[in-house]
Amino acid sequence: MELRHLRYFVAVAEELNFTRAAQRLHIAQPPLSIQIQALEEELKVRLLERDKRRVFLTQAGRHFLERARGILQEVETAKGEAQSAASGEVGSIALGYTASSMLSPAMPAAILRFRKLHARVVLTLKEMTSLDQLDAVHGHSLDVAVLRRPNVEIPTGLIVEEWYQSPLMAVVPRDHRLSGKPLRIADLRDEPLVMYPRNAGIGLYWKVQDLCAKAGFRPRMVQEAREASTIAGLVAAGVGIALVPGDTRCIQLDGVVYQSVLDKEAVSSLYLAHREADPNPYVDLILKELRAALRRKPGRGAKRPEASPPGR
Repeated sequence: MELRHLRYFVAVAEELNFTRAAQRLHIAQPPLSIQIQALEEELKVRLLERDKRRVFLTQAGRHFLERARGILQEVETAKGEAQSAASGEVGSIALGYTASSMLSPAMPAAILRFRKLHARVVLTLKEMTSLDQLDAVHGHSLDVAVLRRPNVEIPTGLIVEEWYQSPLMAVVPRDHRLSGKPLRIADLRDEPLVMYPRNAGIGLYWKVQDLCAKAGFRPRMVQEAREASTIAGLVAAGVGIALVPGDTRCIQLDGVVYQSVLDKEAVSSLYLAHREADPNPYVDLILKELRAALRRKPGRGAKRPEASPPGR
C-alpha cells in the first residue's frame, strides 16, 4: 500500500463519483478504478459499493476513510515540520553548561533571547561537568557545551573556542588579615585554601596550581568542594581562602568578602564546544546568541571588580 492509494480512495470516497474523483486527481478514470480495486484486494475487504449511477461507502469504507484522512494529514504535518526544521523555524537543540556558567551575565541573557527569537525550537538545558560535556558533544547527546577547558586532549572533530573571561577573585573571611584590600597570589603562600577538586572536570583546579607554581609555592589545600556556594560557606566558616571566578561574587554570605587579585594571569575563561560542520541549523543560531550576549552585557574581564565591602 502506498500513499497514492490512500489519496485515490479519499478522493473517490469524498466525491462518490469516479469521474469527478479522476478529474480532481488529474488522472484518467480507468487507472483510478484499477488502483481502488487493487487496494480492496490488498485489504481483503470491499470499501465501495457501485451501481451504474452511484457509488456508496461500505461500513469498512467509512471506517477506512477516517483512518486514511488522518494518515494523509499526519504526512502533510510531518512534511511541513521537516521543511520548517530545514529553514530553522522549528526543531531542537541540547545545550550543556557548567553550574558556574549560569552566574555570568551573558549566559542567562543568551538563553533568554534565543527562546524569544526561536519559540518553536525545543531548547534542552543540561548541567554537566566540563569533561562530561566534551564526551557528550563528541557522542552527539549534546549539540553545544559551555564549559571550563579541562586539562585533557580535545576529541577529534570538536571545536573549542574561548567565549567568556572573568577575573579570579579571592574569597576571604571578613576578619582575615588580607580582608579589605586587593591581593596577589604570592600573598596566599602560607594560607589554607579551599579548592575545586581535581576530578571536578573543570580547569580551575589546574589554573590555581599553575598560578601558585608561578608565584613560587605549592598551594596548601585543606578542603575540596564542587559548588561555588559551598566554597563560599566554607570560607565563612573559617576553613580557608578560595580563588573563584569573579561572577561568583553574586553569592553573598555574612562573614565573607571578595578581594580582587592583581596578577594579570589570574583570570578564568568559559569555552564553547561544538562539532565541526554540524548539520543542525540551531547550533549556529545558539552560538550566535552566546557570542552576541558578550556585546550586550559587560564581561570578558574588561574591568577587574573592586573588592566587596567588608561586613557583607
